[in-house]
This record gives sequence, structure tokens and C-alpha cells, in this order.
Amino acid sequence: MAVGRSLLMMLGLLGVAQGLPNGYVWGCYNISKSFPFCDSSLGIEQRLDDLLNRMTIDEMIGLMSPWVESGVNVCNFMDAGVSRLGIPPYMHLVEFNTGVASACYGEDKCATNFPGPTGLGASYNRTLWNMKGAAMSDEMRAFNNLNWHRGTPDAPLSLIALTGYGPNININRDPRWGRNSEVPSEDPFLAGTYAENYVRGGQVGSDPRYTKVAMGLKHFAVYSMETNRQAFIPNVSMHDLWETFLPGYRLGFSPEHGNASLTMCSYAGINGVPSCANGYLLSLIRKTFNNPDVVVGSDCGAFYNMLNSTWYGNHYAKDIVDMSNLTLSAGADQELGDSLWGNNETGGNDGLSQLVSIDPSAPGKIRASVRRSLKLRFKTGMFDPVEGQPYTQIGAEAINATLHQQINLEAAQQSFVLLKNTNNVLPIGTSKKLAIVGPHIVSQRDLMSDYASDNVCLDTTYSCIPTIGGVFAQRYPQGNLLSAQGCDLNSTNASAIPDAVNAAKAADVTIMFLGLGHDQEHEGEDRMEVTLPGQQLELFSQVLAVGKPLVVVLINGGQVSIGSVKDQATAIVEAFYPSVRGADALFNVLIEGVNNWGKMPYTVMPAEDVYALDLANFNMSKPPGRTYKYYQNTPEWEFGYGLSYTNFSISCSLTAAPTSPTISIQNVGPVDGSEVIMVFHRVSDQIRASAPHPVPKKELIDFQRVAVGKSATETVTFNIPQSAFAVVDQNGNQQVYKGTHYLDFTNGVFTCTGTYNI
Repeated sequence: MAVGRSLLMMLGLLGVAQGLPNGYVWGCYNISKSFPFCDSSLGIEQRLDDLLNRMTIDEMIGLMSPWVESGVNVCNFMDAGVSRLGIPPYMHLVEFNTGVASACYGEDKCATNFPGPTGLGASYNRTLWNMKGAAMSDEMRAFNNLNWHRGTPDAPLSLIALTGYGPNININRDPRWGRNSEVPSEDPFLAGTYAENYVRGGQVGSDPRYTKVAMGLKHFAVYSMETNRQAFIPNVSMHDLWETFLPGYRLGFSPEHGNASLTMCSYAGINGVPSCANGYLLSLIRKTFNNPDVVVGSDCGAFYNMLNSTWYGNHYAKDIVDMSNLTLSAGADQELGDSLWGNNETGGNDGLSQLVSIDPSAPGKIRASVRRSLKLRFKTGMFDPVEGQPYTQIGAEAINATLHQQINLEAAQQSFVLLKNTNNVLPIGTSKKLAIVGPHIVSQRDLMSDYASDNVCLDTTYSCIPTIGGVFAQRYPQGNLLSAQGCDLNSTNASAIPDAVNAAKAADVTIMFLGLGHDQEHEGEDRMEVTLPGQQLELFSQVLAVGKPLVVVLINGGQVSIGSVKDQATAIVEAFYPSVRGADALFNVLIEGVNNWGKMPYTVMPAEDVYALDLANFNMSKPPGRTYKYYQNTPEWEFGYGLSYTNFSISCSLTAAPTSPTISIQNVGPVDGSEVIMVFHRVSDQIRASAPHPVPKKELIDFQRVAVGKSATETVTFNIPQSAFAVVDQNGNQQVYKGTHYLDFTNGVFTCTGTYNI
């Protein structure tokens, strides 16, 4: 058996000798080239029919569950291929949320790692999101063409194919969730629009014949808690499901919007039924969202969590056969993390084979699942000659290309939010004596969000990432810069705080870099505290007492409540996790005055209000309420808030019919800049009082980012459909209530409002 498996791996790697990219069918060049499924002149459906008709059920099952003996981590899911037909093993999971999960190909050839998605959400920039997708898909194609691999312990067997799992568009439901840094927003429209443009940028390229990279949305659906995540299944009303947890996925999946190719059914679910066995949820993708070809893979180990025999998990299934029936019947296509579905001969537990022996409908379901999986490979060109496919010609020059570095820098600069700027202390310029202090001046790994590339630096550490302290020392005039860390991110040791105080005393102005890091927020564990950890508040208090201007820069993913720091600091910037270009971006913005600020992608509540909420309660409107839609009290920072180094005035040209309102943005300040205009819908108090369900205070329905030169005026026009006036009722349906509706057009500071009677 081991010899046969080794031979199969050898055959799977023959593509390298033939000059074929990872996963391309070497059989169509020799073993099976005469078969119709290798005939690129035929339609995909006809070719799929021919291929599937040649496969046995066992061979199909071998493509649905990890080939355990391959040596590849089962979470990455290397299938067994079909050697008889020349179909090589194929690794299905490559993380694609922030950078292509890969080993570095060589010096300066590590994957581009973009700012954390929360910061990208703050940019409110569709074009930027599309460019990120295009850059990352270029790099994934390059790794695939070069027969390259992931940077995980199973390398070099973990060969990178063309299915990328990203973006993650779960919402920032609770500030304590450990994975807040991985997602773009608390708002489903903003998150969904991010997904739509990122996926379009990654999947659609210059050749309309082929999908450039098949991208998958994570984690479908209603997943936003790490505590007991293997077992926990929240109770969710139809109202909350359709107002909060599903709209982003609709935008990501719908063919007229994102048209995502894949998804990962999550550890969670709704109302007692796990996502991977939830026929209602999975059918929404293919029927309601009108994307029948979406491939559904499980989150790592999600099938195992269902087994009644586990000491943890949700125990939804009686045994392996019952689990296999529930998941297959619900619409799952691939098992990641275990091989319960898989055949014994590939190291599996024969779950599907046993099901086939007792259920005559199982073979048809298996065939349908494998058809969806193979169709993705046809769409990416893997069964066609590589000659004449432009994407197969992308090489190492695309990896960390100069253009991608420029996009990355611009993404970081647009991800920052200026929250406060008393007396225009920012930008600082280079003439003042400056002190930089705080734990993040030495950070490298902690400038990155979760799910960066496997290897960010060639030496597999984070040593190549420029620190804030290092960049400022290189770029700020010598003799005018002082620096002192003061304290760690999370430590009881305050012994170095006097060093920071002394630096501040000797300076004209101090910038303090505070926040969170990977130890405080990450997958697998929720935060129980939402304030600054360790000695950071003590550091702030002592430096503040010096009595000189003090700028606070927050580096974090999830929301951080800063309490009295908001009133006491001279200026405050939210920088999220700015990634490898973050230090340069911060210098460009804080010192040199680059002026392309973002807006807050989530609400920051005072800590006491966060603690008043039950982390495990998914009722969005239960007081004090979650997200800007339902939060009842005064936030520290509002969703959509953000300032600029210049001043903008906005005026609205509104007609009786709200179909095409035009907004003028005038830059009346001293410098060029860019601004974000958001459109919110809200209803009258009368409609709210009469509705038999919760109604949001307001709801984001559109936005545009626009560059406006000094003393210039730009106009933007919005297309407002009638459906934008709908709210979600208690049954999850869209309802346009008769009465008075409002549209607020705002830059987060100034607002003009249109009133409409419907």
C-alpha cells in the first residue's frame, strides 16, 4: 500500500518534469489525452459528464476527503487524485485572507502581506479591494506555475493549487471575539462590498475564458465566538439572520456581485443545527443566492465535532455514517481536517462508502459534489493545454512585485483613521524634537493580523518586517528623535516607564504606540478584557503628566476601549494592523502629512457596556445593543467617524424622487485629501413604533471614496433603488413600510438629509 501511494505521489509530481503548474492534469498530455474530457473544444458540462462517467464511486470519494498518507496536513486537504485517469492529487486549502499562504520563493520573493482586513474595511475603497485581489491572485498563479508550496511543516508536499480561502466576512459582532482582526467590519453591507470587490479582483482577469483563482468565503455562517467553538451553536432569530449575518454573503456569492467559487461551512450553525449539516443554510448559497456551483468545504475538523463519541463537540450525529449522511445531504462537498468520509485505502474511516452501501441515493449526491469540485478545476484551466493561457505564464516576477508593494503601502495609508487632532498637532513635520514611545515601536509580528502568509520573511521569522522605531530612526532627522519602549504589550513590569517619561520631557511632542498583539487576540480564544492590557495605561498616564503634546496611535484588530485617554490625548489615530509596510505608512501619514484617511468600520463602546453583553447571546438588539444599528448609549467612537488634515464641506442636491442624489464635496482646507461619503437609510419614529420587530437606528446602504484637491470641488452621484428603503421583518423578509424615510449623506462629521414619503 505504501509503495502504491509513493508511486501515486511520484506520478502526481510528473507535471513538474513536463513544465506543468501544480494540479494541472498531466493525463491530458499523455495517459488520457484522447478522452473527450481532455478536449478543450467541448463545453465544460460535456467534458464533466465524460470524466465522471469514467470514475468509480471510490475514486470520487477519494476527491472528497483528505488522502491521509500523502503527508499533507489534513486541514490543507490533499485529495488522492485518480491516477488511472491522469488526475493528480490536488491540495484544496490555501489561506487567502491577507497574503497567499506560502513559503518564500527566494530573497524578496515572499508573498505580499496586506494590512489586516479591519483596516482595509476602514478604507471604504472598492478599487483598493479589487487591486488587492488582483495582486494576490497574480502571486497565487505564480506560486502555482512555479510548482511551489506552502510554508507549513508538510512542505514541500503541500503544493499550492488555485483554490484560495478568503476573504473572511464574518462580522465584528462582539469586541471580545478573538478573530476580529480577520474581518472587515461590523456592518454586513460594508463587509459584503469588500468581499464582492476583493473576489472580483482575484477571480476575474484579462482572460474571460478562465477563473484566475477560485476564491472562498469564510466562515458560513453566524460564526463569531471562539469560546467552546467546537460545540457552540447559537440561537439566532430570522430577523437577525437576514439583517446581520447573511447580507454580506449574499453580496459575496451572488453572480451579479462577487460570484465567489467556494465557501467554508463553519463550526457554528443556527438553532441547534451545525452549519455543515444545515441544509437550510447551504441551500441558500446555491438557490437563494443563485450560485449553484459553489463548492462547500468544511472548516478543519467540523465533521468530527458532530460525532456523538467525542468528548467535546456538538454531538449532532449518532456516528460516522449518520454524520456522512447529514453533511452530504445538506450539500457539503469536501471534508477538511479529518478523513471520516474517506476510503480506508486512503487512510479514511469509510463513512461515505458505508453510506453508499445502505442508501441508494448516496451515489448521486456524491457525483453531484464531485462535479462541483472538478468544475472549479476546469474553470481555472487545469484540464486545458497550458499553451495560450496567459495566467500560466505568470512567473516569479509577480511575487512581491513593486506594484504590489505600492498597493500595500497605499492600503495601509488609507486604513488609518484620524480620531482626534487638537490644535492640528498632526502632521508633525521634521523640525520638532520628537519622542516615540510605547510597546509597538519594536513590534514586528504584532503589526500583522491573523492569517498572514505562512512565511513572511525568508528566514521563516518576522525579522524582515521594519519596526516603527527602526523606520523613524532612519527617516527622521538625526539628533531630533528620542525613543523608549516604556513597557511591553502585556506585562506587569513598569520598570522602563521612566525612560519613556524622560524621552517625553526632552521632546517637543511625543507619539505613543499602544494596542494589542497576537497574544491578546487570535483564533481559538476570545478576549475577556477590551481595555489596553498590561502597563499601557500607566505608561500613558505618566507621559501625559509631562504636560507636552501627546499623540496616541492604536495598533489592534478588535475594538479597544480607551476610556479617559480619549479626552486626555492631544491626538488619536486608529491604525489597526498595518502589516509589513505599516511603519513607513505611519511615518508618511504622521510626519509627512499624507492625507488619505479612512473611517471607522466598527463602533467602539465603553468597556462597561461591552461587559454588559453576554458574548454567547446573538440577539443584536438586546440592550445595550450591538453594532451602530442597535447600540443605545454613547460610543467612544462611532461607526463611520473619521477626520482629515483638511476640511471638507458637503452639500446635497436632492430631488423629490431619491433615485440619483448628487453630493458635492468641497475641500476648504489647506491640503489635498480624499474623503468618504456614506449613505444611511433610517425610518421615522412612527414606523419604528409600529413595526413588530427590531428596526435599526440607521443602516449603511452605499458609500464612495473621492479625491478632492485643495480648494477644489468634486461631485458624486448615488444610485438609490427602491429596495434600499426596506427593513428586515421578523420572518427575515424585506419590507418597505409606508411612511416617512430618511437618507443621511455624511462624511462622518457633517450630514445632509433627504426626507421621503413612501
